[in-house]
Amino acid sequence: MRIGVLVTAVVAVLALAGCGSAEEPDAGVIVGPPRTTSTTTLPDLPEVPAFIGLAVEDVAGGFSEPVAIAPVPSVDETFVVERTGRIVPLYGDGSDAVLDLTEAIGWEMNEQGLLGFAVHPRFPSDPRGFAVYTDLDFDLQVVSFEWDGSVFDRSTEQRVLEVPQPHKYHQGGGILFGPTGYLWMSFGDGGGIGDRYENGQDATTLQGTIVRIDIDHGEPYAIPPDNPWLGSEEGADEVWAIGLRNPWRFAIDGDWLLIADVGQYEAEEVNVVGISDAALNFGWPIMEADDCFDAPSCVAAGFTPPNLIVPHNRACAIIGGPVYRGTAIPELHGHYLYGDHCVGWLRSAPHDAGELGSVSDWEGDLGSLGRITSIDVDHRGELLVANLDGDIVRIVAERDEP
Repeated sequence: MRIGVLVTAVVAVLALAGCGSAEEPDAGVIVGPPRTTSTTTLPDLPEVPAFIGLAVEDVAGGFSEPVAIAPVPSVDETFVVERTGRIVPLYGDGSDAVLDLTEAIGWEMNEQGLLGFAVHPRFPSDPRGFAVYTDLDFDLQVVSFEWDGSVFDRSTEQRVLEVPQPHKYHQGGGILFGPTGYLWMSFGDGGGIGDRYENGQDATTLQGTIVRIDIDHGEPYAIPPDNPWLGSEEGADEVWAIGLRNPWRFAIDGDWLLIADVGQYEAEEVNVVGISDAALNFGWPIMEADDCFDAPSCVAAGFTPPNLIVPHNRACAIIGGPVYRGTAIPELHGHYLYGDHCVGWLRSAPHDAGELGSVSDWEGDLGSLGRITSIDVDHRGELLVANLDGDIVRIVAERDEP
């Protein structure tokens, strides 16, 4: 069943669960430099001084609630997405917005607003950028704009999807292009406690799903021919996987998808799956992470279990980042980065062919990074972290002096 332009879906967002207060890191988390058994091949780099750990380097401040970082290597630029309605260059003076949607944005809670942005893989020869935002009626819009050489022209706005929103929470905004050029988006369960709208296990709605569409064909898009529910009454054509609660951010690393899903009462989770493994069901709301949700027992057969679980003793909302493939920190090459919105810690785990290795906790090196909203890379592939207070910092290696 095709949903088309108007769908009854809603996307995922930041934090709903309360922050814990325990002082000790989670069991099994390594404190300090990574101890990895990953077989990921490191880049061929010159010798560098001994690695001590990670450190924070200030990049820029004064942004208005930055929630996403959008690298554009083809034009040597990195854009910052401000929840309040603007997209600005990271290295500008803050006044030179390349897209200003302030007057079109509707928000009452901090899970609404301008939430995500991605440019076409062939940018700027294909000049389109794609934004996700809540409009003045608080419904979700996925739209495109064309680059005119200096800004994204508001007059070129084209609607891709409109998603009516039944609740103020779980609106998400994860949006990325995959290796074959399809546009991927992460949508939440529609908000409310315990999947109030019963969307998590319903493949006929876009809520609680990962969606994949082809924006290079069709009007306003086409459906990839291998989408699992294409032409079926049992699911929406656009849906690639179901059973998610609140996947605020996800990453694509080669042929793998890494989905950070915010939990409710007990745990956060990360799911790592192949991009060809369609029709997966991650279990919400029957399961929360690897346990039954709100029931003494349940049938877990058929659900895809998480690769990594973060209990709520020192976490409230997982913020998924990239798999680092940069060159400045070879010791972190191939590591998946993730953090927590409330406590502000940063952790990493080596990713190797769909598996996550031993977790390294970098809180001892970095302290709290504030109310983290985004972990991503700049156009050079180096790590950046944004927080809701308006700061963007770079994660760098700390080394012995020669």
